Amino acid sequence: MERKSKSALLSIFLLVCGAVFPLQADEQIGAVLKDYQWWREARFGVFIHWGVGSCIYRHGLQRQGPPKGQPSDIARKLPVPEDIYNGKYMEWRNKGGKAPFIIYDNLYRVFNPVKFNAEEWVKTLKDAGAGYIIFTARHHDGFCMWNTKTTDYNVMNTPFKRDICKELADACHKYNMPLMWYYSILDMYDSRYDIDNPQAFEKLILARIRELLTNYGKIVGMWWDGGHIKFDKKKLCNMICELQPGIIYNGRGWGGRYGLSFASPEQRLGSFDMDRPWETCAIMHGGWFWDGGKNIKSLNMCLCMLVDCACGDGNLALNFGPCPNGTIFPEIKERYLDMGKWLKKYGESIYKTRGGPYKPGLWGGSTRNGDKVYLHITQEWPGGILELPPLPAEIKKCGTLTGGEPSYEQTADKLIIRLDPKYHHKPDTIIVLTLNKDAMSIEPINTMINAKTLTVNARATASSCSNRNSHRGAPETAVSYSFETGKIAKHFGEEGSKDKIEINKNVPCPFSEKEKERISQLIGKTQYGHFWRFWMPAKTDKQPWLMLDLWNPVTFSRVGIGELYGQIRGYKLQYMDGDEWKTFYEGKRVDQLQIKLPKPFTARKIRLLIKDTDGNLPSIVKFDLFK
Repeated sequence: MERKSKSALLSIFLLVCGAVFPLQADEQIGAVLKDYQWWREARFGVFIHWGVGSCIYRHGLQRQGPPKGQPSDIARKLPVPEDIYNGKYMEWRNKGGKAPFIIYDNLYRVFNPVKFNAEEWVKTLKDAGAGYIIFTARHHDGFCMWNTKTTDYNVMNTPFKRDICKELADACHKYNMPLMWYYSILDMYDSRYDIDNPQAFEKLILARIRELLTNYGKIVGMWWDGGHIKFDKKKLCNMICELQPGIIYNGRGWGGRYGLSFASPEQRLGSFDMDRPWETCAIMHGGWFWDGGKNIKSLNMCLCMLVDCACGDGNLALNFGPCPNGTIFPEIKERYLDMGKWLKKYGESIYKTRGGPYKPGLWGGSTRNGDKVYLHITQEWPGGILELPPLPAEIKKCGTLTGGEPSYEQTADKLIIRLDPKYHHKPDTIIVLTLNKDAMSIEPINTMINAKTLTVNARATASSCSNRNSHRGAPETAVSYSFETGKIAKHFGEEGSKDKIEINKNVPCPFSEKEKERISQLIGKTQYGHFWRFWMPAKTDKQPWLMLDLWNPVTFSRVGIGELYGQIRGYKLQYMDGDEWKTFYEGKRVDQLQIKLPKPFTARKIRLLIKDTDGNLPSIVKFDLFK
């Protein structure tokens, strides 16, 4: 009875606040806000994508479908290709395009991760500072990583013949690591997934979820994905909540119609949102599944994502794909463990905190807990002076977690923080303010003044590009356009339920209609700032550059550049002066770069010149100028 009354109050509160996600006042079943307390306190989880697709560095969406008119599971009725047993299937690791279904659907015959050690995984991720694990019990391809009775397309029919979900669940319970199952409602293999005749599928999904939530001890969450098939979702929600009281879940796939579901923005930063719980899911390396060890995010990139999520009052689920043999690739393991070392030093500014009171801005963001406010300064701030709006509270003490002796001055108009630049840390300088009251009593404060990018509709060109006709490679992807469809974010999110903003339609657009059409087709519906939208130079380009032509001279004092993986090791920022390029800033690492310049510059053309990398091709997601 108490649970229902609280849910009803939550529903009314969210409707008043203008939240747009479904929460039915007349259907009081499912998760409620208190179920998310532990999850919000954890702030950092690890996503694990694993399955037969790891054998060829692909997942289900990179599998060719069977011929039209043939059932999804036709492969089981056809002769097994010789390439499965002679090892030639591995050639698909380096091939482009989708793998033939007859190859993909037979990979289970060679899936044999003999070095899988669940306890070693869990201990590593616990040392990484993760507060929970999300594991792909079943992805879009339909392969089940547990001993299910609903299909023979499961791990018990591989050479491995061990229930991976059970071993992982047992290890999580042993080391007190909360475990969530990822489950894709889409099924590319089983012919019972029939949108026109969903009755058989409804029985199938209920049976499978019952297995996952009955046979593996305490499961704290379900991470839904994929699928457009109709079935009784109320029955599903009732069942999962009865089997695992207090379970949480996202709103994908099944719609999250009942109770409180968390938002799950993928490969992009979520919005500042104190009302609905949210979690950004993002990759550590070049794909969701194991892809051979290329393009692994730098430590700074990983930490920036974690800090940005916490400042936005959200979580980070940082994904890796295990190797086909069941191990965690050494460099990925090292990256996670280095995150754990950072969190041991500075975790008080992440764990058990809430976002705010300052909303994130170009300078960074803030978290809070009790009477403490943690300022996470992620920009480069020459001179060591940071100005923010004043706090409606008395500051009793100003200190730092990262070193140095900061000073402060608060007036009716601003809060000024000073810290000697020699104590500035990458990727995050953390200032601690102790207030005379509970920091959670302060309403969120906007810090996005003068934060509109000046590069809307800029003409982007480059010395080269890896793919001229794709939003994964072309230079045009690194800026935003007034003719893009849908919504875009400010520099840091704010495109959520109450703060959606459109691209400024008043920005002059010098492009011809033909050019606008070409760029629109190039970028598609991929949102500016999404991790799958980037410029990448050609392999042969030794010192590539990305140039923006702003059409007219523009005065700017800040530059923002975002990489995808953090591979640049030397760069220059230059502006065109007559016929000569002049350098106004240079550095070694870009990662997620925000620079407050010592003085403003006025120019029409500027460029990023990449002098050195870690050996991989850099990917630039954003190139912004600000007043």
